[in-house]
Amino acid sequence: MVTRTFRAVMENGDAYDDPSEDVLLLLLEDLAAGEGSWVIVEKVADASGQTYAQALRLSDGSFQVERRRGSSDTHEVVPAQSLREAHALLTRWAFAL
Repeated sequence: MVTRTFRAVMENGDAYDDPSEDVLLLLLEDLAAGEGSWVIVEKVADASGQTYAQALRLSDGSFQVERRRGSSDTHEVVPAQSLREAHALLTRWAFAL
């Protein structure tokens, strides 16, 4: 039995179980190229769906990253990041680096 740690879900519904750092970078590059506007990386073990990080491509091409660890008081927003900075935030969150 394979245990999934997290899943990345794109705006179009494509889902990737336990994506590597490289796959997360490719997903952000897809967003930068105009293929959707967000990707959510969610912790699979949280049945509530409230433990996640999301990268949202803004109209100026930068990324806003949101993170949440359960309750609404853990919700954080990091605005206007470059693609590389957004990737670093997502991978640190997903892999607890």
